[in-house]
Amino acid sequence: MLASAPLMRACAQVLGLFLALGVLPAHAQQDWFASVYTPGGIEVRADARVFALFALFNRTGYDTGTLRREHPVPAWQYPPSRARVRQGLSGAEPSVLQRAQAFFDAHPLPLEHYLAATVFMEDEDAPAEPRELAGLEVLLDRVEEHWPVPALRAETFPDYRAAMRAYLPLLDEPWRRTHRLLHLPEGKPLLRLVVNLLDAEGQVHGFRTRQGAVVVVVGPSRTPALEKVMWEYARALLPTRIGEQAQARWAVGPTLLREAQARGARETTVGAYAVALLSRALALSALAAPPSAYEDAGREGYFGLQELAGSFDNPRPVDAWALEGLARIGSERPSRK
Repeated sequence: MLASAPLMRACAQVLGLFLALGVLPAHAQQDWFASVYTPGGIEVRADARVFALFALFNRTGYDTGTLRREHPVPAWQYPPSRARVRQGLSGAEPSVLQRAQAFFDAHPLPLEHYLAATVFMEDEDAPAEPRELAGLEVLLDRVEEHWPVPALRAETFPDYRAAMRAYLPLLDEPWRRTHRLLHLPEGKPLLRLVVNLLDAEGQVHGFRTRQGAVVVVVGPSRTPALEKVMWEYARALLPTRIGEQAQARWAVGPTLLREAQARGARETTVGAYAVALLSRALALSALAAPPSAYEDAGREGYFGLQELAGSFDNPRPVDAWALEGLARIGSERPSRK
């Protein structure tokens, strides 16, 4: 079960005393040192299981990163921590590698499915490991036991700590504004931010836990990816009914989606695109973003966000006015530039 922020801070003081006395158990040190908290109680941490999963992904062919050369053969550039882990696993035990490839062949699911299952492994009240990924936890245990993952985690932890601390002064205010804009109780749902330096730059994934908290896993970035973090947090909070309504009744949605995809938007259905528009507008509003941020979003295929952001002042629940707001931004086809 996810503990409350005050309880976690109280535990921190006790564990800090144990550490000073040199009696903190070795198995507890990693988990404790991986968590820091904003003044408002948002947990920011590294996650041992996510580290193991992405160490495995990197060793088995997850090469996606920043393209530094396209021709004659593509070459990728990686942040220091990811480059160090990839190098450290180059001679990893081949039997685990073979087992992993066989597991992936038997479970050809999107990366997000693997990440969601891994994120929830440590939550006591999370549903059991999904049947579609049964055996993943055993596979990650073998990675921990037979590959130098613990040592690599220790080597790269200073980079993790620096990335985690960079988020601490930035999260509380947009988190509170998001609650106010959605007319939610202050401080709920909880946000847990997991930093993952072994992913590709700019990657962010959000998941809703069984207790209602939101876990956002954020990849490496040169500066904190605050807009993407808040976008994923907002996306996790919007009612599923919005996507269903838009899929069935947003008349101009298909036209706008095609235009958006031509500019780089990744959504593949009208419903998902509608949720992406509303959640990004909510994130920009919560961040008190300047007009240039809305213009940047428009160039990426996310149209009309400034008008949508103003709609969050509506006292009705967002799913009661969402289609009205979407209809307004779809009244004119965006111009090509």
